[in-house]
Amino acid sequence: MKYFLSSLIIIFAFSIGGVVNAQDQDLANSGSFYSGFGFGSPADNYSPNTIGMGLTGVSTFSNSSANISNPALWGLSGFTHGSVAVSMMNYNARDQFNSSRKALFAFEQFQLVLPLMRNRLGVSLSFTPVTRSDFQRITEDSFVPVGGIQLDEVDYLTNTQGSGGVNKFEFGAGYRLMDNILVGYSLGAYILSQNQEVTAAFSDITYRSITYNRDIEGYSFSHKFGLFANKNSLFGSDDQLALGATVTLPVTIDANRSVSAFRTINGQRTLVELDQAGSAVDGTVKLPMEINTGLTYNLNRFVVLSAETLIQYWDDAEYSYNSVQEAYFKDRMKTGFGIQYHPYRTEQRGGFFSNFKYSLGSSYDTGHLNINGEDIDTLYLNAGVGFISRQSASSIDLSFQYGIRGTDSANLVKENVWGFKLSLNLAEFMFVRPKFQ
Repeated sequence: MKYFLSSLIIIFAFSIGGVVNAQDQDLANSGSFYSGFGFGSPADNYSPNTIGMGLTGVSTFSNSSANISNPALWGLSGFTHGSVAVSMMNYNARDQFNSSRKALFAFEQFQLVLPLMRNRLGVSLSFTPVTRSDFQRITEDSFVPVGGIQLDEVDYLTNTQGSGGVNKFEFGAGYRLMDNILVGYSLGAYILSQNQEVTAAFSDITYRSITYNRDIEGYSFSHKFGLFANKNSLFGSDDQLALGATVTLPVTIDANRSVSAFRTINGQRTLVELDQAGSAVDGTVKLPMEINTGLTYNLNRFVVLSAETLIQYWDDAEYSYNSVQEAYFKDRMKTGFGIQYHPYRTEQRGGFFSNFKYSLGSSYDTGHLNINGEDIDTLYLNAGVGFISRQSASSIDLSFQYGIRGTDSANLVKENVWGFKLSLNLAEFMFVRPKFQ
């Protein structure tokens, strides 16, 4: 157990370090084209147990892994749970004229759940991304010089590379009110950190190319409420029906934007802050209210069926630094369905492949953007496999994902998204005095 915990901590540290280094070097060239609008695209956070179905796990409990979605489920914890997850996603994008390929290695989440009162009261501490803004966008335009003798238009090309987004540190607790009803609450600290490096090059050598950085920062706090209820022996002696729901209140971040560029001062290259008008410095970034509901039916100890609906009211979101992009926001709904099979629970295992659990799922996401009259929707297919340790309840979950996003009509971009997510999960008894020395 100590070795497994140490491994989790080391992997977490290297994951954070790898993400930071990648963002400094080439991560801005990666990710989805549509993450460049506003303060980034929503980052869906999956519980390790349901990652193979592509579901958040709002209504699904597992004693072998933590649940990142529903605070109420922390009250069911009998083990100390720890999990860390990373992903590698590929984006094949095309429009009417060109195509490109991007790859994004990302840290997905870290969570630690401690049972203060076993199977009654548990607390959780976690770190997750809320939105991601990792992109590269190249635009072309022209202008006619004013006040000079030149009458020809000057063409220019702008290359914008963006990285960052909104991340969340979350602390909360879940409590079992009755045998079949649990409630939960969490407080989230939302941290906004968004960087855009802009380079402009001109067709006329009279104009020098310029490079400057736009940085937006801010923080705020959020409140999340969770509910979980289940009913055993509904249609048979081994089945169970469970309902889960969460509500996350809107979050308003008072943000600050700075613009900086390198200039030569007294013969030295120096980073200087560029003056801005007051309205361009202070702004508002508002994340929408979210409602997540799910229904899980355990047909028996081997088969689990789950369905979810996630609603985010992006029509109320704000991004005051760009009113045009803010107008693209629209309400988002994501629905999904998945199935799991657990052959390892049989009393007599039928070989190597019976040591795993298997997952399949699909989902449809209407998207949070409507651009040029087109919804940027996504269809996802998911498959996963999980291995449960024979010596403990700890597990490893690996999921594969393929999706089709957007459209190449209306001067937009269509993306084929595929990759995998890996989650390492600790589930051990801790702080228990041994009966025998």
